[in-house]
Amino acid sequence: MDKMKPICTIMTPFPEKFGVPRQPLLVEEAWGKMCFPKNDFYTEAFRGIENFSHLWLIFDFHHIPLNSQKALIRPPRFENKKKMGVFATRSPHRPNRVGLSVVKFDKLEILDQEVILWVKGVDVVSCTPIYDIKPYLPYADAVLKAKAFDFNEAPQIQPVIWQTAVPDSMKTLIEKVIGLDPRPGHHKDSLDKFFVSVAGLNVGFKKTKEAFVVFSVESL
Repeated sequence: MDKMKPICTIMTPFPEKFGVPRQPLLVEEAWGKMCFPKNDFYTEAFRGIENFSHLWLIFDFHHIPLNSQKALIRPPRFENKKKMGVFATRSPHRPNRVGLSVVKFDKLEILDQEVILWVKGVDVVSCTPIYDIKPYLPYADAVLKAKAFDFNEAPQIQPVIWQTAVPDSMKTLIEKVIGLDPRPGHHKDSLDKFFVSVAGLNVGFKKTKEAFVVFSVESL
């Protein structure tokens, strides 16, 4: 059997793991850009993709060391609750590091030298290798009566207070990234300052009783 090879890498606003939304579609403003050579294969491979509102991305958790698989995981939203088996979680510490995310199709650009696929709602680090792209089929992929233990409700985006200026085009993206609380579970009660990199900006924030406070924004 041939070794599976990436078809491209995806560019996203997230240069590092900290700050990446923990599930897809939680932050629609989180864009993804995938570039392909304009050859006979890729010119035809995307024909009809505009007929689908959402796509599946199959990718590699490439920031996870190959020997770091874990049998038991404590999901971030569980904070101090008991661990669960890796196959009952979305943890990146998996036997084969394979990830699966559903994203929103944005547009397809056919340029002189390349084909560019744009998507929204990504939850992956920039430069993540992509193995495959498939259309999302509502009748087959959405199970209306499915249950998910303590994960039936999406996390709530908490309020964010700004103490510094930020470009309007970036404000909503940053607010949602921070409002979803990217901090590790054992820091949920911390009043420490944290910094997250989003789309070329280093954003400093801290948690108060009422909200998250953004106190600094600097270019990387």
